[in-house]
Amino acid sequence: MFPHLKGQGQRVNLQLLQEANCRELVQQLERIEGSKVIVLDEAMIGPLNLVTRPKLFADRGIRLLALKPDLHLPREVVNVVYVVRPRVALMDQLAGHVKAGGQAAAATGRQYHILFAPRRSCLCISQLENSGAHRVWEHAKQLGRDERTLYNGDKGIVDQLILLDRSIDLLSPLATQLTYEGLIDEFYGIRQNKLMLPSEHFPSDGGLSVGAVGNIGNGSRVDDSQSLLGDGEKKTIMLHSGETLYAELRNKHFNEVTKLLARKAREIHAQMHATSQDKSVKEIKSFVENLLPQLMAQKKATSEHTAIAGLLHEQVNAVTFADDLAAEQEFMVCADIDKPSAYIEDQIASKAELRRVLRLICLQCAASSGLKEKLLNHYKRELVQVYGLEVLLTISNLEKAGLLHQQTESRAYAVLRKTLHLTVDDNVEVEPKDISYVHSFYAPLTARLVEHSLKPLGWQSLKSQINNLPGPTFEDFQAQLVGIGGRHPGATVAEKSLLHVPRVVLVCFVGGCTFAEVAALRFLAAQEDNNVEFLIATTKIINKHSFLDSLMGS
Repeated sequence: MFPHLKGQGQRVNLQLLQEANCRELVQQLERIEGSKVIVLDEAMIGPLNLVTRPKLFADRGIRLLALKPDLHLPREVVNVVYVVRPRVALMDQLAGHVKAGGQAAAATGRQYHILFAPRRSCLCISQLENSGAHRVWEHAKQLGRDERTLYNGDKGIVDQLILLDRSIDLLSPLATQLTYEGLIDEFYGIRQNKLMLPSEHFPSDGGLSVGAVGNIGNGSRVDDSQSLLGDGEKKTIMLHSGETLYAELRNKHFNEVTKLLARKAREIHAQMHATSQDKSVKEIKSFVENLLPQLMAQKKATSEHTAIAGLLHEQVNAVTFADDLAAEQEFMVCADIDKPSAYIEDQIASKAELRRVLRLICLQCAASSGLKEKLLNHYKRELVQVYGLEVLLTISNLEKAGLLHQQTESRAYAVLRKTLHLTVDDNVEVEPKDISYVHSFYAPLTARLVEHSLKPLGWQSLKSQINNLPGPTFEDFQAQLVGIGGRHPGATVAEKSLLHVPRVVLVCFVGGCTFAEVAALRFLAAQEDNNVEFLIATTKIINKHSFLDSLMGS
């Protein structure tokens, strides 16, 4: 159903996991006899799109409805199936639907069912019982994951697990991402592999400009009918590795993306307008039947990403973007980090967006391993005078999260920046040689730690540096790992052949990770010397905006 999940030449086949989840959903639905509608919690629309297609429901005559307080259900429907997140706030809505549909339920024998994802919640069940609607829930099943589908055979496919807590690196999620995928997420948001933009940016004339990247081209390759509950005023664009052009662009620095798109447009233009005077009728027929459809698909993809790049180009050329980027890069190299930042003071005085100001202050705090008491109080006074006393509540939330705190004797970031080469002065953005390209010259600490784990001695050579990280660290070796410490002299031929098989490393970020960090890991996996395949898991994909919003509170 999703061929791109198989991966080309990769050991981990994520399509098996997708198929298992889809199969479990179908099994749950087939247990319910009679006509049915599925009512989707808004938070479930995106995740459900990742495991199934709308055709699956259409083929079974199942209608999809969005969950809302004033939901009107068709009278003839016998079964109402709710697919929801285990949130207590939703249970009152569900109970209200049941009570409101009492007459219809009596006339048709209507039954109500609920599928929780990712797991069943006792608190939600208790809420339903308290509301008096608990008798109607006959099928409250967990819509979970089948761990056996992660691999083929009797043995697990993952050779090594690296767990990284977000608290060890609070600077990277606050930094501006400069990869194509990272910028899209920061400015417009990517949700469940989808980008939604106003349709007006994608006219249907199919034109493709080979000039400036900012020119707007053709519309999306994805019709609204391909999403479960589409928005007619928005253009839904699928962004995943199944899209060939996006797979090539997603991890590139934005400066390289603009050059690649311009070159791609010229190539397509040249191929589509190549003279046919010297070609035979047979050759022309072959071109029309085989090559032309491919060129048209490439033209639409290039035009679409040219439009997206044009929107990003306007954003990154804004004065505020450039000034903010310059300020944060000064913090990254530890320039005057113990003094009040003149740029931050100017932003406060002009009453700039509070989130922008707080992000820069948190960046300075992370780079200086805490702010001196006098400096922290200075910023607090400035913020209160301009934004009001309520800003102290937000500051308190940031302090509780560890983003704002007083300086201690340890200068962890300054030490790690030098010993792990977190900033690279001579880094190149086009055809880079180091992971620091994802932020132009700064390498995410998390990705740098993973990079060192791939070396023969692993983290054993980093013990002094790792001690500078907050919280405990541990290593546990359950078996000899391919590529770590070598093979013993008595290894069999079969064991020695494993040296040529890429090692699968599961990197799990607890607390979220950015697309820039993902791009850095993909860059490492692309280096032949590493002979590694990364499987990345995270509690959430974050960016500098969503990360700060989640910690600032209301």
